[in-house]
Amino acid sequence: MKKITGKRIFIFIILVFVALNISWFLITTIKYNKFVKAVPKDRDGVHSLLKDGYNYHVKKPDYLHYTGNLAISTRSASNRGELLIIWPLISGGYEYGFSIQEDNEAYELYVDKNMKPIDTTDTYVIQKFEEHKAGLEQLFSKADEMWQLK
Repeated sequence: MKKITGKRIFIFIILVFVALNISWFLITTIKYNKFVKAVPKDRDGVHSLLKDGYNYHVKKPDYLHYTGNLAISTRSASNRGELLIIWPLISGGYEYGFSIQEDNEAYELYVDKNMKPIDTTDTYVIQKFEEHKAGLEQLFSKADEMWQLK
């Protein structure tokens, strides 16, 4: 049996660290490849695109994190608008969040893939959601058109 030395432990730790970095890089690069192809970097180095009155954004995961997001929004000069945030899951599928901004107030709500609110306890936010349901459906449609989510 070989003796475990400090040098072997150090080499093992370095190998685990390298394997973790390589796997993170490959997983996030493969998962986000189609999203960043659809929304290339702008002159500031951010994956952002304004197309047909919609703002599209891709946020790749930070170092050693696996969660980034996709966003599509409408914003008017009156500081009113709607925002759909999509979190691609490493295991497949997506989680969705919807934000409404009007009159300097923001209302946020998680929705499922069928655009149904997940938490229905806040009736005021649900009411705002129902008022903006057509906008949410349009954002879902535009996001699917841009990133082929289905």
